[in-house]
Formats: sequence, structure tokens, C-alpha cells
Amino acid sequence: MLEYLALGEFLVAVSMGLAALCAFVWGAATGAFTDVESVKHQVLEAEGAIEPFEHPRREDDGDPPRA
Repeated sequence: MLEYLALGEFLVAVSMGLAALCAFVWGAATGAFTDVESVKHQVLEAEGAIEPFEHPRREDDGDPPRA
């Protein structure tokens, strides 16, 4: 009887692990983990805590750098 309970707990743990792995892979594939810093600034702007944030331009964007 105890063996069946241990096997059931093991199967539940493995299925929960697989579900978490699938959720992570899905999130990474859809781009959910890219540019997470801008979301923080959008929330603060919506609450009025900070002035609107302008992302700094990088020199490799193709546009000439501003002086």
C-alpha cells in the first residue's frame, strides 16, 4: 500500500515539474521575458510617480548619436 502512495506522489511531483517547464518554455518562446525593465517604468508612469521615461539611444541603432 505504501508503495502505491509513494508512486502517486512521485507522479504528481513529476507532472508539476513538467508543467512548470512547459510554462517557462512557452514564456521564453513568446518573448515574455524580454525588456522587463520597461514594464516597471510604465507602471510608475501610470501611477504618476515619475516623469515619462525615455529609453536612452544606443549608438548602434543606426541613427546618429545626439549631441
